[in-house]
Amino acid sequence: MGAMEQEREEEREQMLGKDAARKTQPVDPWDRSTPGRENNTEKLPSLEDHLAHAELGWYQGKIFLMASLLVAADGMEMTVISLLRKPLSKEWGLNDNEFSALGSTVFAGLLIGNLMGGFLADMYGRKHCMIGVSLLFCIFGVLSALASNVWIFAVARFFTGMGVGSMVPVSDSHLLEWSPSASRAKIAMTLTGVAFAFGAAFACVAGIWVHDIGGEEWWRWMLLVCILPGLVSLPLCYFFLPESPHFLMVHGRVEETEVLLRQLAECNGKPPLRDGRVAHFHSPVESCGGWKPLEIFGRELRATSIYCTVVWCVCGFTYYGHIFVYPVLLEDIYNMQVKEAYSTVLISTLVEISAVVGCMVLMDIEGIGRRGAMALGFLFAWLAASLIPLSQNLTQFIALNSALRGIIEGPFTMIYIFAGELFPTTHRGTAVAFCNSFGRIAAMVSPMVCMELYHIHYWYPFFLFGTLSFGGLLSSAFFTRETLNEPLIMYTDEVERDAGVPRCLRPPPTP
Repeated sequence: MGAMEQEREEEREQMLGKDAARKTQPVDPWDRSTPGRENNTEKLPSLEDHLAHAELGWYQGKIFLMASLLVAADGMEMTVISLLRKPLSKEWGLNDNEFSALGSTVFAGLLIGNLMGGFLADMYGRKHCMIGVSLLFCIFGVLSALASNVWIFAVARFFTGMGVGSMVPVSDSHLLEWSPSASRAKIAMTLTGVAFAFGAAFACVAGIWVHDIGGEEWWRWMLLVCILPGLVSLPLCYFFLPESPHFLMVHGRVEETEVLLRQLAECNGKPPLRDGRVAHFHSPVESCGGWKPLEIFGRELRATSIYCTVVWCVCGFTYYGHIFVYPVLLEDIYNMQVKEAYSTVLISTLVEISAVVGCMVLMDIEGIGRRGAMALGFLFAWLAASLIPLSQNLTQFIALNSALRGIIEGPFTMIYIFAGELFPTTHRGTAVAFCNSFGRIAAMVSPMVCMELYHIHYWYPFFLFGTLSFGGLLSSAFFTRETLNEPLIMYTDEVERDAGVPRCLRPPPTP
């Protein structure tokens, strides 16, 4: 008996020793295998933790390259249509109203493509949407260059516009969702602003070159040049573009997300954080009653949707209205030839790049942030538009118009980043597309409205640009949400009710 009791005592001491050792061992807070943590994801790193750990590197660089090709194609298309007034009018005998209507068909296509692209991006993924719009853009871009009459040209430009319509919002959302918070604004601003402006500048340079060597139908060659970025990006997106990790997470595809997060870290020269494992606290949208697109009108997102819509309308009408009417004024008032007009528009495009860089700095400064930078952009656009009618010569006219176009590009670029940060992942594509679609409508009517005002008096379009810019300034002053240094939200329930509404204007809380 004594021997048996001694053995039991030794076993008891061994067990106590193991328990003590276990208690003294440091517990890995990220380790799923820790006893009692098998189903506890609270201690796993979040998606934002993974992105911050991997930092900005080659992985985001390849995404930026593919997205910038699509955005540059958008910039080229928006510039080239306004510079084809004389050759198209000569080719098919168009008057100013008919040419304005032709320009509006492109914007109508942009509107439809914008709405469809946002919906498809939220339903089926960013990658599939970007591949689809690139294909549509390339096919109908070629057809528009080969059009034998104005009706075929108008239809082809409509579908080309559909392809272009989704390029910027979907590409921008996709890049935002792959970027760490610390550098999110800078890389997205570079994409939306600088890549767009470089596309517009390339269109101007190519236009000067093609105009000299292309003969009577140089404009057809110009349209073919404009689809080159889409042709290059199409195979790259198909083979190398990763899906958005935010999209995968909200649809419950956690394992796919973890594979991509390991690839992200390794490509950027970092060890994968906890082997890519990621915390996920929310059920997939499919198991929560399905995806509800009308939530963008709920109390959580209503003020945000209204603000983004107003800003896009102001920027869309002012920017595209100016792009359309400015070359017309140079040709008609100052008797410039097409080649000279290309050179002058190129100056405006270079000013845009400087304005975008300035906004990149301002929007990351504490105390200014996204809202403050937006308000400053609208303030200076209002001042520039108000001063243009006072210009005394061609030099002043070019300088002030270049300033107006460059300055309004600042808020126009920032709203893509700001809206992408304001809306949750579940509705980011749809919400950005819906709000932006009103900007597309404003852009669609801007050629006809600006030409009508121009025929009354050639200063009237600038009075309208100034009034709209002042409206944008007021809307930025009254909107209260800010996203500087905040992580991207994934779900609507992460936003408080009546967010963005000044507290003095909020309805009383429901008991």
